[in-house]
Amino acid sequence: GCDVFVAGAGTGGTIRGAGRYLSEKGSKVVCVEPTESRALVGQPGGIHGIVGIGAGIELELIEGIAPGAPWQEGPRGFVSDFAHCATPDAIGFANRLAAEEGLLVGPTSGAVAKICCDIAGGLPADKTVVGIVASSGIRYVKHPMWEAQRLEVEAALPIPPEIDGPLDLRWKSEDYVPPPKD
Repeated sequence: GCDVFVAGAGTGGTIRGAGRYLSEKGSKVVCVEPTESRALVGQPGGIHGIVGIGAGIELELIEGIAPGAPWQEGPRGFVSDFAHCATPDAIGFANRLAAEEGLLVGPTSGAVAKICCDIAGGLPADKTVVGIVASSGIRYVKHPMWEAQRLEVEAALPIPPEIDGPLDLRWKSEDYVPPPKD
């Protein structure tokens, strides 16, 4: 089973739907937002780099979990806790997931993974923590989290001097002929 369910709050839909279902099955539900923008616990919204969560506003779908409840630390309806992750930690975990696990994810997933690890570190080994890794890293290739890799690629594969701009390589898959087998 799932002892702890962790998800970021973009619109709040995953927490509201999956969280409600899993809480009815006995799971603890944890909602993640950026440390720099904790509107879901009554703090001011702020600028951060965890694209996809932390809009800096009180989310209607989270409000609907416990209508009229104050926006503050602690439980809200079936949500047990509102955890937070700082942008550098989210980016660090996203990069670790890419380097160590081969998972190309975005900063939201990095934040969720970091909170999952924090929670799992305090639980007995027989407990299960499930986190939603909702962001694909391909959407964030221009994000500063990939700056080191971008610089490495530029150094390894510079644009040839006789070309004025980026290479435009195109092919038709139907024209591909596989090499003959020996």
